[in-house]
Amino acid sequence: MIRILPLSLFFVIAILIIPFIVKAENEQENKGVIIAPFTGYRYDIYQFSIRAGTSATDKKVSELTWKNHISETGIKIQTVPEENELNLLGQIKYGYILNKSKNQDSDWDDIGEFSRSFSSVKGDVFDLSGALGFSKFLANSLITYYVGMDYTRYQMKDYGLYYTIQRLYNENENDSLGQTHSKNKLVNKYTFDNYAPWLGVSVNYPISEKISFIPTLKLYSFYLSSQAKWLLRDDLQQNPSFTKKALGFGMSFDSELLYKYNNNLDFNVNIGIKKLTTLQGKNKEFLVNGESFSRDLKMLSFLSSSISCGIKYKL
Repeated sequence: MIRILPLSLFFVIAILIIPFIVKAENEQENKGVIIAPFTGYRYDIYQFSIRAGTSATDKKVSELTWKNHISETGIKIQTVPEENELNLLGQIKYGYILNKSKNQDSDWDDIGEFSRSFSSVKGDVFDLSGALGFSKFLANSLITYYVGMDYTRYQMKDYGLYYTIQRLYNENENDSLGQTHSKNKLVNKYTFDNYAPWLGVSVNYPISEKISFIPTLKLYSFYLSSQAKWLLRDDLQQNPSFTKKALGFGMSFDSELLYKYNNNLDFNVNIGIKKLTTLQGKNKEFLVNGESFSRDLKMLSFLSSSISCGIKYKL
């Protein structure tokens, strides 16, 4: 189940939605609100690695990678962009992680990589976005500048363990390989919340009377907070086993092709890519004896590519 959002996010939703309702009731016929439901496919790669300590020269000791195939649906609501006017944009999406998604967990010692295991992934993704825009005409195109905020809640559960490398720490002796835990056994739980303010620009370029091309570029900063339960680790607590906090930056680019069916209805296809990378981050582990310790993240990145289709209906 999706965790209840912080109260401040509900205020953001209310601020975004209420003007849409008021505007839909009071605007003239040539203005209004656009309701745009969509569905699509998304492929996310979330990866992080941890240093041996807190020095920049410390080597990597652990790395985890999730490669998730996601079926997602959502709806976008916006006021119709018009020259020299402010407009509002809100979007909500829900994604379901498909069965072919995988997690890789690798560890290193003085000899090299001594452990590499794979698990299947289940879970879901919730995305919420809101923005304020201002539009201008330039060279027969409507350009809209945005300032916005994105929130993402990502929940993953890892099942089973299949080892391709497994040896004793700092020794050459190999341990058992292959499927060491059942594919139905829950081994890890990992959740993160990401808050990302952004600046963006969108260009509505008419190719013909019926077809328009709308590229959109966004620049992000972000704060990511995560927690995990490593259920097979007897030396770690389970509430949580470790936490992670990171600051970084990123960007996204979307290419939308829009077909005008009539004055009120459009069909659209969108292809997008998004990349976030850390500037700095900390990983904190909690031991069963009550002690805890922190290590620096060597790297954390999030790469998402997507394709979707839907309709846009003007009220």
